[in-house]
Amino acid sequence: MGRKVFCSLYLFFIVSCKKEIIPEINCSVKTNEIEIVRQLLPGSYEWAYTIVWMRGSSPYNETPATTGLHYKYVFKTSGIVDYFENGILKSSDNYVIDYEFKVTTYPLDSATIVIINDKQTGLRKEFFRPWLCNDSARFYNPYNSIDYQRYFKRK
Repeated sequence: MGRKVFCSLYLFFIVSCKKEIIPEINCSVKTNEIEIVRQLLPGSYEWAYTIVWMRGSSPYNETPATTGLHYKYVFKTSGIVDYFENGILKSSDNYVIDYEFKVTTYPLDSATIVIINDKQTGLRKEFFRPWLCNDSARFYNPYNSIDYQRYFKRK
């Protein structure tokens, strides 16, 4: 009897210890720290709104209501990201989480980025800095001539 209890407890602790703990991130201070991004990114992100800034103009918002577009990303732990527009799967590609200098080749660019590569050709389709917390995200690419800061609700 004692041996059965010991074995049961041993198996319980082994299985319990293998669970990945998702960190609790305060959403007023989203994180871009690479190890936390690697843990938090897998999941579904529905677009909520975008702030668009063009040089010489005032910023404005785009939303699903103003554009007629509903899109989402589904990041899988396997390194695949599915992209949906208005509920229709538009692409399924590979993604990696890495440091920005992998794209810019400037060694001091140490921000965490998500790089999405075409599954067929391996060519880069897009990249952005993810700022994450448990229930929302901001995806931002500082290298566009038009500044888009896209905000998502994590589902």
